[in-house]
Amino acid sequence: MRNIDREEGFSLIELTIAALLTVGLVGAIFSLLNRNQQVFVNEAGVTDLNQNMRTLVDLLTRDVQSAGMGLPSRVSGTFSGSGTFAAIYAVNGTGSNKDKLLIINGDPYAPTASVSSQSTSPAKFICAVPTDATITGSGSSTVVTYKNAAGTSVPFYKNFATVARSYIVYDDKLCRVFTLTGDGQVTGSGSSTQLELSYNSTNYATTAASPATTIGSTIDTGTPTYNKSKIALLSSLVAYRLSTTNELERTEDLVNWYTVARGVLDFQVTYRVVTGKDANGKDIEDKVDAPTTSTHTSIRAVLFKLIMQTPDLQPKDKGYRIAGQSFEVSPRNFNLVNNTNISAPIN
Repeated sequence: MRNIDREEGFSLIELTIAALLTVGLVGAIFSLLNRNQQVFVNEAGVTDLNQNMRTLVDLLTRDVQSAGMGLPSRVSGTFSGSGTFAAIYAVNGTGSNKDKLLIINGDPYAPTASVSSQSTSPAKFICAVPTDATITGSGSSTVVTYKNAAGTSVPFYKNFATVARSYIVYDDKLCRVFTLTGDGQVTGSGSSTQLELSYNSTNYATTAASPATTIGSTIDTGTPTYNKSKIALLSSLVAYRLSTTNELERTEDLVNWYTVARGVLDFQVTYRVVTGKDANGKDIEDKVDAPTTSTHTSIRAVLFKLIMQTPDLQPKDKGYRIAGQSFEVSPRNFNLVNNTNISAPIN
């Protein structure tokens, strides 16, 4: 007689097959998840690379286009230069020394003063009184103000100890940064009226006073020809350099540097300069790695070449990518003779 109450289970073979199917299914799921995770990591790396590239292109374009802002050159009066101030300084890196770029800007709202003469004892600049400044009093009671971008009157030509602002004196090629040791004073009367600016002669003699020297340029590092110079309020000394950790760094004062992009393998800068005139009087242009003394004031455009990698991945990683970008930017504020990018009026 059959025992109808006997219970039957899965056989060992059946359990083994079920376990294998389960392990295979779980393995397939984890393989798919790992693949998706790898795709996510790869796309994140490419996104970082593209964002770093866009950031650099935007920053470099904006900075080069604004080079020379607030530093007018073509003026009447005592200034008799050729009408050019080369507000870009270049360093052509070789070997472990990478290319560097320096861009000088002034405050576009602040007055500029034409220099008549300079003395070292006492350290003083003698200038024509700016017509676009508001001046009250004279001598030690002189008060000079100008209206900033917000339309607010702010003090000008003040002792650095009172208002910590720096100024720049420049001619066609050379420039120096300085600070004032006292408030500016207006002296004389009538046609003999002049502005006297006492400057810190100790700081003026240091390397820090020469932006070109500080960035490592070997040209145009001397002092300006003062009776052909102007004095403007310094806004920024924007510079770029590539670190040993593949980070492109930026500064606005040549002191404090900060990273603006990671994964930069190469940062190459070349310059389109005018080398002469052809038979028809048109500019002859050439590309150079770094301007010379004769071509520094003839920069027409800056050309960049960037080689970048996914910043957090190594060449051995599957998601590693390299991208390159080349582009050209023309300055808008160089009052260059025969330059179609002139933005300032010719006086």
